[in-house]
Amino acid sequence: MPFIPRQVKPPARQALTCKLPEETATLLKRYAEFLDSTQEYVVNETLLVAFRRDREFQAWMAATPAVSPPKGQASVPAGGATERPRS
Repeated sequence: MPFIPRQVKPPARQALTCKLPEETATLLKRYAEFLDSTQEYVVNETLLVAFRRDREFQAWMAATPAVSPPKGQASVPAGGATERPRS
């Protein structure tokens, strides 16, 4: 058994680029400031909440086999996201 716990490695990241209406981008920036977090964190957590709460999407995911992603790209796990505590 190690003397100290192993370092938790962050999950692999994939860069995405999207364009948002100015008002939405401003709200994202303000919400990140409010949470004292990054915009990346806010987008990620918001999407995870949406994936978790959307029952129709969950049913679709269960009924629709995932297409293998192109080499070098990660697929979305069944259920839409990694396990997170429910909020």
